[in-house]
Amino acid sequence: MFISHSTSEDPRTAELRDALARNLEARNYRVLLDVRIRQPGRPWQLKLARFLGECDAALVLVNADALGSPWVRRETNILHWRKTLHPDMVVITVLVDDVTAGRLRTSDLRYLADDDVERATNGSPSQEAARLVELFPEIRAVDDAVSKWLSNIGVQLSHIQDPSVFGRMAVALGLPEEEHEAVTPGLGHLLLASQMLDTHSIERLANTVAEAWMGGLEAGRARQLADMVLPVWIDRDEARRIVRETDGSTRRVVILNVHSPQIGEQYLARAFCVDATSYFMASATGFSPGVEDLEGALHDQCEGAVKYYVGLDRDDVLDHPDEPTESGRFYLVVDARKCDLVMVHRVVSRLQDSVPWLHVLVIPGRGADARGSWPGDPGEVLVLDPPFGEKHETLVKGVTRRLIDRLNSVHRGAW
Repeated sequence: MFISHSTSEDPRTAELRDALARNLEARNYRVLLDVRIRQPGRPWQLKLARFLGECDAALVLVNADALGSPWVRRETNILHWRKTLHPDMVVITVLVDDVTAGRLRTSDLRYLADDDVERATNGSPSQEAARLVELFPEIRAVDDAVSKWLSNIGVQLSHIQDPSVFGRMAVALGLPEEEHEAVTPGLGHLLLASQMLDTHSIERLANTVAEAWMGGLEAGRARQLADMVLPVWIDRDEARRIVRETDGSTRRVVILNVHSPQIGEQYLARAFCVDATSYFMASATGFSPGVEDLEGALHDQCEGAVKYYVGLDRDDVLDHPDEPTESGRFYLVVDARKCDLVMVHRVVSRLQDSVPWLHVLVIPGRGADARGSWPGDPGEVLVLDPPFGEKHETLVKGVTRRLIDRLNSVHRGAW
């Protein structure tokens, strides 16, 4: 059980935090609490990140200080992302003092308001802790997409033999110097993996993978590592909206205002933690030189891609096939740069009439008025406007290509 809080200026809430920890430990829970590892002169941020990625449940104490705390926001963003991908994970919010449910809903922590919310009364901290712990639902071990992703990254890194490589990777990733001593054999791979919970620049990520490869990591494992970590350049909190919106709803059509379908695929990878059991995707485009009927070409490509992945032959009729529920959510990535969005809407509507469970990620190219051009109910479509330009997309593609080409080379050295 991870406890998130901001109590340095609030001794009463600190007492409640400690009483909750004691009551949980009396029930044989292992309590993960940052104040127990924040020792002067010793690294703790890496361990905290590992806690956030591995805990089975979380308790968030929301007092007035927590509402404005960047640390609490970071911690709860990660915890809520995990719950988004694994709804059975227990995340309990306890409102303290004068913080109301309405105030929570208008704060930066508003996403917590849709989960389990309890209120602490004015009783003694020990009495309140005992009462609140009695209300907690049964907590089971969580093997969610985020923890599996971190574990899979750790599996690749665990094959590094030279401990000095972890230090070089920490430098490449830009970790604070005081944290480097924690990146040691036995724990280094797990602690470095936990840093992937946060957003990093594409160049730092590529350099970190390159350091692992130059330090002796076998090329196949280095390529797997690259596939798992390069999407981390994308903002986690924006990408997770593809899985489930902050109000709990799911949009079956997402329009991502970028120019490259490759960026769209990386958004999906980031949102689902590169978990092959959580999602799978097909690609389609209506653009083909010499084709006059763009709408017909787009429909044929989309339908053919869906048929292929549900196991139908091209001549078979696409008529409400069974949803492959054990394979995760199916996304069709549509390259719509050469098609207007009204046309794309007609094609997507026809497909979803035949395949109601189909999710679609539309790449319209930059400059498209997605909100104004998409017909129908605007509430049925999620439009994402990433805060970067086409030059950054070009940088991402260039860095990715250079790294993959280097990993495919027989020569090790600077990339």
